[in-house]
Amino acid sequence: MFKNDWEREAWLDGDVWLREYEIADDAEDKRRTVSLALRYYIKAICERIGPDALSYALGDSPPEDDAAARLNCLADRVSLFAPPSMGEDRLSLEALAAELRATAKGDKAQITDPAPFHGLKAPNAIRTAHHKLRALQWDAFLKSRGNRPADRHNAIASAYGEDWTTVYRWRTSVAAALGESEVDACLESASCTLTRINRVFPYETAEEALLALQRDGDAYRKERRRQFRVV
Repeated sequence: MFKNDWEREAWLDGDVWLREYEIADDAEDKRRTVSLALRYYIKAICERIGPDALSYALGDSPPEDDAAARLNCLADRVSLFAPPSMGEDRLSLEALAAELRATAKGDKAQITDPAPFHGLKAPNAIRTAHHKLRALQWDAFLKSRGNRPADRHNAIASAYGEDWTTVYRWRTSVAAALGESEVDACLESASCTLTRINRVFPYETAEEALLALQRDGDAYRKERRRQFRVV
């Protein structure tokens, strides 16, 4: 018996993609389909456990200025979802957890050493672009649910602390940072109405959606502040 509709849908979706994996012909299709199956099965397990128990398993997030505690917290969370041992694979989740614990004690990063700087204006340009894309997704989602332009634009602008004319122009810079195809795919999934509850914005009430919108806006403003070093 399933705990709720989300668990049921996730298990069923996982089964669908697992069947697709079994009949896939080439390696890329097999990787893509089994990856989707795993994601849905993990989602189903999290639904079965429930948000309260999951929050205990993940633990509280430590302060951002406590680097060692933050890295150890990440290691614990990665370990929760690490699959059975992949042997000597340095890019396994087990290896990532070990790297995080080592860097928490002062080791230099190895497998998580960053790639060369992208050269964009801000040092966190990619992270900021993802936050901006989320705002554009909110517009697509709210539009698909029949919200009037003025209502949804005012709500998004208020949450993100920006004029709507500024938010509207974000698409160009987001596409430059993340790629036009990713933007198109994300907006399409946000506006999908094939299921009763949108999978990108799984909120059943207006109150839930407004709280989530405010959290996303707060996260964007925090990321914006990280662009500047405060002395």
